[in-house]
Amino acid sequence: MAIRESDLERLREQVTAAIRRGTGLIADLKSLDNGLQALMPTLTRLSESEREALVARLCGYDAALPDRLRQLIEGLADLVAGLRESDGAQAWVRQHVARLEAGEDTEAA
Repeated sequence: MAIRESDLERLREQVTAAIRRGTGLIADLKSLDNGLQALMPTLTRLSESEREALVARLCGYDAALPDRLRQLIEGLADLVAGLRESDGAQAWVRQHVARLEAGEDTEAA
């Protein structure tokens, strides 16, 4: 099924906006430990990974969230690249649907 260029452009804009929001959220999560150090100066004694894990627990989110967001952004970037192809993103769709049908992990797709 052919998709109109205007529909592709809208989808590209939507995916690009999601990438921006995800990137901003990663930056916000990383900066939380800076703000919390004013409340808890002992945080400075922890390694970066220990600090990030503690801040995640204190704030109630999964410590793996920043890495999961990075994976999401990489996948969305791949989608945007596929949407720029001249075939209306059909090659991207075929490739990713074939991987999913073959039982490959969605993260690999």
